[in-house]
Amino acid sequence: MAGLSLAYYLSQSPLRDRKVLMLDRESKNRNDRTWCFWEKGEGPYESILYRTWDTVEFYGTTFSGPLDMGGYRYKMLRGIDFYQFMQEKLAALPNLTIRQATIDRIKDTPQGGFVIADDVPYIADYVFDSTYRLRLDDLRNHNLLQHFKGWFIQAEKPCFDPQLPRMMDFRVDQGGDCRFLYVLPFDERTALVEYTIFNETLLTEADYERSLRQYIDQFLDTGPYQIQETEFGVIPMSDEATTERPSEHVIRIGTAGGYTKASTGYTFQRTQRYLRELVNNLVRTGQPVRATGWFQSKFKLYQDSVLLNVLQNRRHSAADIFTRLYTRNKPAQIFRFLDEDTTLPEDLRIMSTVPLAPFTLAAFDVLRKRLLTA
Repeated sequence: MAGLSLAYYLSQSPLRDRKVLMLDRESKNRNDRTWCFWEKGEGPYESILYRTWDTVEFYGTTFSGPLDMGGYRYKMLRGIDFYQFMQEKLAALPNLTIRQATIDRIKDTPQGGFVIADDVPYIADYVFDSTYRLRLDDLRNHNLLQHFKGWFIQAEKPCFDPQLPRMMDFRVDQGGDCRFLYVLPFDERTALVEYTIFNETLLTEADYERSLRQYIDQFLDTGPYQIQETEFGVIPMSDEATTERPSEHVIRIGTAGGYTKASTGYTFQRTQRYLRELVNNLVRTGQPVRATGWFQSKFKLYQDSVLLNVLQNRRHSAADIFTRLYTRNKPAQIFRFLDEDTTLPEDLRIMSTVPLAPFTLAAFDVLRKRLLTA
């Protein structure tokens, strides 16, 4: 996703005539994933969105019902539609070469970024790397996983409201951590039902499927149903310090560059935003860099690290935390907060709506770890 998006934004810029080589291990010709995100107004992929919604349902500890998104829309984009869109758009690039290969090595040299893929060497002014894996084993950081199993089901009964998806439903056994379902309806009989967990350990295949069946049987009046497709994914939720530009000619993008929001796992929109900025600066200055500073880093502290500390140490019910956030604040304000578009006074107002004691303990623990690391 990150590599294709970068190539797309280059194709829309004055750099569209530069020589670009894209190396990908997979051919990307199947529907292997789904991206969901909230957005105000129209984005670059409106023509290929599979579904959009103006209102979402939320089922928490003290509130169940619809949430008005306040001008935002919840958007769903299927992987196969994204890949086909990119293939069509990038076919017009005069100097783009796409090769299917496995990356063996990436390093910096005085002459440029150096790559070996399937034993073939390449060199370029810049290498944009989305293959670097976060370590996720440093105990000084908070390292959770967001893992999910989803079924695209066809129900016998007309049981879904196509206009009302369930964004979060916590009416499942929490297992001592954070677990919820979401339901994205396509029509009255068809929907994606996905089971999502925030913790440190993946479940067995049987555990994911058992929870999905129990939820469908208890909360969805489907009657008999058929599983048409399945999807599974794992997203790192880590405050590991990431280096977007580890060397002069190598730039990490996507999750490898720290584009995943540590406290939510959302990656798609942040990747789009960051890559647009990176390409704009490359055009303007000749350097593929993004402006970062204290105002951005503050979100990593009190949004990401502190919330991850609360979740990892089981300081408070995750279901209650998210219920408070979405019922004591306008949902649109939470979306702005998670997009890191809010001001400090707005942040303080939102943070005052979560349980004070566990978040205070978490904040002191995070600061203690950072001081020890320093």
